[in-house]
Amino acid sequence: VGVALFERHSRGVRLSPFGAALEPHAHALQAELSHAAETLRELRTTARGLVRVWAGPSMAAALLPAVAERLQAQADIQLMIRSGLNDSLLLALQQGEVDYAVTTMPGRPLSPMVMHEQLFSDRVVVVGRIGHVLARPGTRVADLAGARWVLPNRQVLTRVRLMALFEAHGLGEPDVWIETDSFPFMLEMLARTEMLSYLPEQMIAGHALMPLEIAGSIWRRSVGVSYWRRRAVTPASGMFLDALRAVSREIYGG
Repeated sequence: VGVALFERHSRGVRLSPFGAALEPHAHALQAELSHAAETLRELRTTARGLVRVWAGPSMAAALLPAVAERLQAQADIQLMIRSGLNDSLLLALQQGEVDYAVTTMPGRPLSPMVMHEQLFSDRVVVVGRIGHVLARPGTRVADLAGARWVLPNRQVLTRVRLMALFEAHGLGEPDVWIETDSFPFMLEMLARTEMLSYLPEQMIAGHALMPLEIAGSIWRRSVGVSYWRRRAVTPASGMFLDALRAVSREIYGG
């Protein structure tokens, strides 16, 4: 490319400014080559087409089982589903580790190479155990300042949004007593204690938990699917995307 991509120093080598600028394009090329190879493999064999999906915890629990159920009759498709927080979901997509990321829509496009398609919107709410002391009419956002919280790490969008809510009401930061990326642990702690969290409403279905309907605290977020703009659409990935769109419309109304 006519420029030095690496710089040598006493401890080894590092990317030059030119190398750093080229790095995201290299990831994009690597991802596109992987998609192209998968397309060719499907065309020359009768093996099942593999679709790699990474989803946020609420999507993995509430949406993808219905999508997988719809696809189970398709003999030529195989799903690999990973679940994680949205700070790592989109990084995996950018690095070509997954075909689709189903998660909260980013505030701005990640890259000119990545498409973001909105599927539906849902509610993120303050969550506590059934009978929580703050689950009463007239509870205000200011009353949340005295609560203890169990939350994911600071890069996760729900926590970012909650911190912005506190800041807007002059409350400082939430009193985070437990920070965890394990949602089963988080849900269990919420059911056992008076702690609160800030979660997509569908995540608490089937648990002894309830949303606290506090005026001004509810975030109606957009959920979508992200993928490479110029990705090779294999027959299997096309079937997955069609099923994802259809199930989203049926469950959430689009």
